[in-house]
Formats: sequence, structure tokens, C-alpha cells
Amino acid sequence: IILPKMGVRLTVIDPADLEGLERILKTEGATLFFSEQITNPLTRIIDTVKIAELCRQYKVICCIDTTFATPVNHKPIQHGADLVLHS
Repeated sequence: IILPKMGVRLTVIDPADLEGLERILKTEGATLFFSEQITNPLTRIIDTVKIAELCRQYKVICCIDTTFATPVNHKPIQHGADLVLHS
């Protein structure tokens, strides 16, 4: 409710669905892709390399949250992500 009032459009997708991600990037465009690695609560592991490649292809910033995976286990910058978050 708050984001649209600020002019921000949000599209929620399954981050493991690379075809769906590419379809959204082609048809709707995006400025930022954000996902957790490993996703919570379903504990899905996303393909950071392929997601980063798609984001780069469509000039989208790729941001990965590694809170659950921890920076010890996964370093998305080394796999092509532009930004990394963890807490």
C-alpha cells in the first residue's frame, strides 16, 4: 500500500523461476531484482549466477539477501550480484 503511493511498482515472482523472471524483465522491465538466498520460509536455493546474468542483460540491479545463507556460506558478489544484504 505504501510503495505505490511513492511511485514504486512491485512484482512478486518465484525467484527460482528463471523463465518467469526473464518474461517479467522483457515485458514489464525493472530497476531492481531482490531475493533471499536461501529463501525464507520455503528454503529454496536460487541460481544467483543465472539471475545475475539476466539482470545484467536487462540492465537491472541484482540485490541478494544472504541473511539465512550467511556470508560464510554464500558470497553473491562473487557470483555476479551487484548488492548484498545480510543481518
